[in-house]
Amino acid sequence: MIRIIRQALVCLSLLILPAGLAHAQKAPPPKPEVPALWQLELGKSRAYLFGTVHALPRGVDWFRPHVVSALDQSTRLVLETEVPDNSAAMMPVILKLTRLPAARPLPDRVPAEWQPTLNRALDRLKPGPLDWTKTWFVALTLSNLQAMADGVDPRIGVEAVLTERARMKGIPITALETAEEQLINFDALSEADQQLLLVSSLSELDNSRGRMSLLIGDWLLGNTDALADRVNSDFERSPMLKRMLVEDRNARWADWIAKQMKADAGPMFIAVGAGHMAGKGSLIEDLERQGIKVSRVVPAPPARKKKR
Repeated sequence: MIRIIRQALVCLSLLILPAGLAHAQKAPPPKPEVPALWQLELGKSRAYLFGTVHALPRGVDWFRPHVVSALDQSTRLVLETEVPDNSAAMMPVILKLTRLPAARPLPDRVPAEWQPTLNRALDRLKPGPLDWTKTWFVALTLSNLQAMADGVDPRIGVEAVLTERARMKGIPITALETAEEQLINFDALSEADQQLLLVSSLSELDNSRGRMSLLIGDWLLGNTDALADRVNSDFERSPMLKRMLVEDRNARWADWIAKQMKADAGPMFIAVGAGHMAGKGSLIEDLERQGIKVSRVVPAPPARKKKR
């Protein structure tokens, strides 16, 4: 159980990012075709902003020189969420936020037409008893177990690699949210929105590996427009879900980033889920409202080898 909770804390944004893949039209990727990195400028202060995928399969080559260089010259690494080293310390918080006062059968929480899909997922993924847990945590658990079955691993995700590099270079690490604060974002959802989240998670379980491959492909190409289309299409059924899980958090983060840059404590490297970076209500849009200049970092093309 503790292992699942630890990975769930890292994989929270997987509930948002892969959604809507089947509905999006693939747009031509912008140049340069590398994971998108932005430079932020406010007066003489600067920072870097990088869109991440929290968990990845093995063999994804994303840690490109322009990302390494930006991180190495930063005075802080700022992650989306602080994940405690000791997962057991989170157990009281998990129990407090996820426990229902009385058991409620899972099939009662989805429309009748989704009950066969739910039952198949429970039989295949074997999450254990969930009748006593809140609906948002059921959605999170099923998505997390499916990601693990697909070979997607937060231990080789972007944040894990950035953290290892920062520790090696002696760069301090902070976070925009604690693990508890991020869980509270889900717990604040109405039961109706939690059930929408569960249905959305169920709809993504089939062919989830293919969906994640498309997501990672667009992320590697820096195709932020396609990522925005996918995120926005998922929230068409519930604007409230998008406001609470994406837009409100973006606004809080932009306010914090602006305050830090005004204090000019040195360049930061900020890494948050790529789904927060594009579209209406994006973090980029909110930063620009704060008066911050946001520009895409264009890495130098690799030098051509001279013919002998």
